[in-house]
Amino acid sequence: MTSVAERDDKPRKVYKDHNLHVLFSVTLMAVLGVSSITPAFPRIRDALGISTGEVGLLITVFTLPGIFLAPVLGVLSDRHGRRKILTPALLLFGIAGGLCAFARSFELLLVLRFFQGMGAGALGTLNVTVIGDIYSGRERSAAMGYNSSVLSIGTAGYPAIGGR
Repeated sequence: MTSVAERDDKPRKVYKDHNLHVLFSVTLMAVLGVSSITPAFPRIRDALGISTGEVGLLITVFTLPGIFLAPVLGVLSDRHGRRKILTPALLLFGIAGGLCAFARSFELLLVLRFFQGMGAGALGTLNVTVIGDIYSGRERSAAMGYNSSVLSIGTAGYPAIGGR
């Protein structure tokens, strides 16, 4: 892949690049699975009749697959391409996350959160890897900085959105 500056005769601002905007959305998806649901824990606990300790398992079963899958998915993306790993990961994340809204038992919700976490396992690492693939030099530094800002905004903003 070539950098933004190499594709055009004159360099553009990195923050205006559509590729980076797509990667921002992946970054926001990566933090969505935890930050947006924590404000809903009291309602989930009451609706499913579970304890406060049990509701914390929703975070555990979501993050656990990423611990094991992130390195494996990284190697697979090196061998088979970023898109071939990132696209199914986004689909799994979205489908499992959407189905969580329809779960009527805690056990089913845990299973769906586990599958959602499997999808999320690739998102947090591959978005930064793709930035490294696309950009170089100062553009890479700028893109990483913007991505970090988006990550921070999502982490801070999602609880407010999820708490409504």
